[in-house]
Formats: sequence, structure tokens, C-alpha cells
Amino acid sequence: MKILYVITKSNWGGAQRHVFDLATAMKDKGHDVYVALGGEGILKKRLEAAGIYTFSIAGMGRDVNVSKDAGSFKEIFSVIKQKRPDIIHLHSPKAAGLGALAGRLLGVKNIIYTVHGWAFNEDRSIWQKAAIIFFSWMTMMLSHKTILLSGFEYSQAMSFPWIKEKLKLIPLGVKMPTFMSVDGSKQTIAKLIGFDLADFNKRTVIGTIAELHKNKGLPYLVNAMAAVVKEYPSAISVIIGDGEEKAALDLLIKEQKLEKNIFLAGYLEHASEYLKAFNVFALPSIKEGLPYTILEAGQASLPVIATPVGGIPEIVEDMRSGILVQARNQRELAHAISFMIEHPVERKQYGAALKEKVATKFSMDKMLSAIEKLYSESI
Repeated sequence: MKILYVITKSNWGGAQRHVFDLATAMKDKGHDVYVALGGEGILKKRLEAAGIYTFSIAGMGRDVNVSKDAGSFKEIFSVIKQKRPDIIHLHSPKAAGLGALAGRLLGVKNIIYTVHGWAFNEDRSIWQKAAIIFFSWMTMMLSHKTILLSGFEYSQAMSFPWIKEKLKLIPLGVKMPTFMSVDGSKQTIAKLIGFDLADFNKRTVIGTIAELHKNKGLPYLVNAMAAVVKEYPSAISVIIGDGEEKAALDLLIKEQKLEKNIFLAGYLEHASEYLKAFNVFALPSIKEGLPYTILEAGQASLPVIATPVGGIPEIVEDMRSGILVQARNQRELAHAISFMIEHPVERKQYGAALKEKVATKFSMDKMLSAIEKLYSESI
């Protein structure tokens, strides 16, 4: 089969990781694979290193811009017309809307849209949410099938009219990362944030890997740590990732006088390999789909503190494989962090339970098999 993947941005987030996993797996299975994406980011570089041909669409971005979006549509239309794919598999709202319309106009027989968290769940005005809901519905109407990665997103999609037969729940699948040893990962992270290894080993490390975006709720982690370090001054938080909120987080850390306890480590290639440097993984998101980073934390046997948004409760069971705290509630978050510091035995039990849950429910092989079956249905 000839498969064209289309995604809005070429940075390295969960949606991009998913496209990379699908594209490389389908190429290995013998299919002809192409990827159209916005910009010249890490995803493009990794795909090309894997031998996958990419089409860079310079003007395609997350924000609405009529002239740039019209140009992006023309470029996507041109790519589809040139390659004549059997399947177009769309990821992220902008690429999905433009790609579904172009695909329909050109008569593509199998247009699939994967939802990576509904944008109408974000903190927006009522008018913006109404517009997003309408265009989300239109995208599903134009697509032949819509894949939902979590039961939460599936239940929301079921409320839209005339699209129930198009919906398919396929849980996200993850490969087991090649984790660095505990000592090796601690040495790498300690050096990255300016610690010597002996001092780092004395700390309880609350870590996260996330794009520095408002949806991730990282200011609540900073404010929670301000309360935690008053009681546990040796606790530190290491945030791996980059993004538009970096300057604001830097400022908040300084305002809270936490420069010795919270470290923005920046983007780190293959960051999940270093998860064993952490004692606890925290992700205080205010909006999520089904985050890879929590699944990978589970594979590393880490206990997780997270919020019950999106598909997270389908991964983390409160007080069994981690702790769920209400979004935007830094007091609850601080209490959860303190509990984890005080209870190392429970930390170990939570981490083991989460590892088992990820292994049984979030299989890469099961996901690939279900998606490939969907590809073949209209061929």
C-alpha cells in the first residue's frame, strides 16, 4: 500500500512520536510511506534518517492564519495529487482538516484521522470552543475513519451526530525504550543540571518530560515544589523539554526562589532513556490525550503523579499505580509529592503495578495490527 501521513508540526511531541512509530513500522512491513509535515524539525530529521521521504510545508502551523493555511492546503493537495496514495493518515487538527478536504476532492478512498487530544478541551473562550467543535466534526465527516487512542476521547466523539460508524478505538501502543542504567542515567542528569553525582544521589528527584506548553500545567508543579521544599529541602524537580513557556517558567522559578530545587534541563535527545534517574514522575497537565511519557515512566517502573484529564485515568489507577490529583490544584499536587517522598515502599509498589498495566494494555504490536487492518479495509 502507498501511505501518506500528514501532521501539522515537525517538533518532537506525542503526536510526532506516534507518526514516526507508524511510518517506520509500515515501511518495515513493505509499504510505500511518505510524510507531509510543517517545518524542518526533529521529526523530519528522524524520518529522513530512517529512509522515509518527507514533504516540508513551511507555512503550516498550529495557529489559524488564512493566507498561510490556504498555501498549506495547496501544498497538501499537490502532494496527494503527485503521489496518489491509497491511504491518507492524518494527525493533529490543522493537518487533518486540510488533508481530509484535499483527499476528498482528489478521490482518495481511505482517509483516516487520529485524534491526539481534542482541542476543544483546552482552556479557550466559548466561541473558540464552538468553532473547534464544528471543525472537528467536519474533519470526522470528511474522513472515512477516525481513530481514538483513549476511551475518554472515544466517548466524546460518540456525542457527535452521524459519525458513530466511523469511530474506532485503538489504544496507543509503545515500544520499550532502551533505558540507561540507574547509575548511568543519574550521572547524565546530574551533570546536565550542574550537580555532582554524590549530591544528586542524596536527593528525591521529581522528574518530568514534557513540551513546555500551557497544556502541561507546569507552573502548578513549580508552585507545589515551593511548598514541598519547605519540609523536604533536599527534594528537586528536573523538567526535560523545551517550548514556548520556557521564559515564563524561568521567571516563576526565580520568583519562588527555587533555582536550587527546580531545573529546566532543556530538550534532551531520547529523553526517555534517562527516566531511571528519577524517583517519581509528575505530569500535572490541564489537557491531555494519552501521553507517551506516562507510559514510558511505567515501563521504567516509576510511580506517577498526574491529573485525571484525557486518557490518563486509563493508565494510572489512583493509589495503586500512582496518585491522581485534580488539575490546577497545586496544594493536592504538593501533598502527593510529599507522600511519595515519605513512602518509598509504596513508590516501588506503584511503579511495579504501572509497569504491568502498560505491558498488558498498551502493546505496540496490537496497535499496529489494528491500524494495518483499518488501512486494508478500503484497498
